[in-house]
Formats: sequence, C-alpha cells, structure tokens
Amino acid sequence: MSFDLGDPVPLSVTITNASGTPENAGSVSLTITLPDGTTHIEASLPGTAGVYHYDYATVQAGLHLVRWLATGANASAYAEIFDVEPADGAPFISLADQKHHLRMDPSRTEDDEALRWFVGAGCQMIEDRMGHVSPQSVVMDVSARRGVIVLPERPVIAVISVVRLPGGEVVPLADALAGIDGYTLVNSEGILRVPAWCGDVRVTARLGRSPLPQNFRLAGLDLIKHLWQGSQHNQAGGRPALGDSDAIVASVRPFAMPYRVMELLGLKKDQERDEPLVG
Repeated sequence: MSFDLGDPVPLSVTITNASGTPENAGSVSLTITLPDGTTHIEASLPGTAGVYHYDYATVQAGLHLVRWLATGANASAYAEIFDVEPADGAPFISLADQKHHLRMDPSRTEDDEALRWFVGAGCQMIEDRMGHVSPQSVVMDVSARRGVIVLPERPVIAVISVVRLPGGEVVPLADALAGIDGYTLVNSEGILRVPAWCGDVRVTARLGRSPLPQNFRLAGLDLIKHLWQGSQHNQAGGRPALGDSDAIVASVRPFAMPYRVMELLGLKKDQERDEPLVG
C-alpha cells in the first residue's frame, strides 16, 4: 500500500493460538526498517483478543519493511511492506483528474487506492522516456570540462546551487554587470557554463516542466486510462479490443504504450521501426 509523506500508516497484526483462534501473545514487538536503513522499534505493544495496532507517522519517502515478532505464548512472526510517496516530484496527474477522465463517480472511493498505483506507474512511464516532468530538486555530482557541464538529468527549471568538491566552496551565479565570474545556466537541456577552475562540482537543481505542457497532461491521462482498462479493473471483463490507433508497440524500453500517447509525446517517429502488436 502507498501513502503520502507525513501520513500516519495504520499497521496491525492478528496473533492466533494453535487452534487458529485470535489470542494475545506473551509479548509483541514491531520493527520498521526505513529506506535509509535506520529502524523504528516499538516493544511490548498492547493487544486486544490477539489484535495489535500501531499508527506509524512517516518521516521518509520510499519502501519500508515491517516485521511483527510475537514471543512467549503464541510465538510467531509476520512481515509486510508499505511505500511512502515523496512530497517532491509526485505524479503529475491528480487522482481527481484521472477519475474524471475515466468518467468515474467522484463520490465513490473504493478503487481510489488501486487507481493511485496506476497513476504513479503511468506518470513514471512517461518520465522514463521524456525526463523529469513533476518539478523536484535533484543533487548531481559532475565534472566541468573546459568550463562546461552537461547535467545528466533534465529538463532544468533552475539551478539552486553549485559548490566545488571537495570542500563545498560555493560557486556564485555569474553576473556580467558586477564582474562576477560564476556559473550560468544556458538552457533547459542542462548546459551549464562554469569557471574553468571549477573541476568537480555538486549541482543542486530544480528539474521538471513548469507549467505542465498540455500534451503531457493528455498523454498521462490517456496512458493511465489504457493501463486501467487493460487490467482486472476493466468491468467489461478481459482485455478491451484495440483499434488501429491503439496498437501496442513492442520496444526495447521496458513498457509499451498506445500510438496515441506516443504521438502526444512526440515519440512515434522514434518508434517507427518497432513491430506493432495488435489485439
């Protein structure tokens, strides 16, 4: 299950006796391993008729590992996971917009959690091909060659800071009028001019697209719709029939998407050599 950063995560486990009836254990502890490898431990949690609850307040984005351990009477162990979405760089399609695109009743929420997974997957598929879409801050360690850096991730909205490595000496923003010889962002493709003496630097930049291009928005809505309707959530049953414009393209990339989405993203020309798989 996925949660937003800052959400409390309701965790629970049911301990049973040898006959399968819920019953408290001698002692129950909970260990949560955070994405950075640190742990949050709760020992001797109270239980009621074998049911133990704990609400964990999230502080990190990423995959969390959960392990319940019962000792003494009714000893047992249980492991699970949960994922926390970052506050920065969230999917660029909202749940409300996607439900509207799917013509879902906005008052019905039973499929919201499942649909959020599809929204995240569809947005990630587009970012894998097109670079960052949702604005987010990224730290990159790069080397300047003859006063030029090509940042490995793009597009670049703005450069937040540039510091020399090692040591962290700040490289200032260039200012021709003031005679300051510093860095200059040439364009959104991540071309950065820096003083020739810089060498290795750490660049913190804001990446993504702002405002969101409308073709990206429509491509995201259509791709998520395609993924949703092709899953078990398609209420018509089975895989929906595909027209010529919705042919799936086999690509060297790890996913496939309809031609319509590729055209919206300007990818169709790059995929003309791939074989279409229809139906």
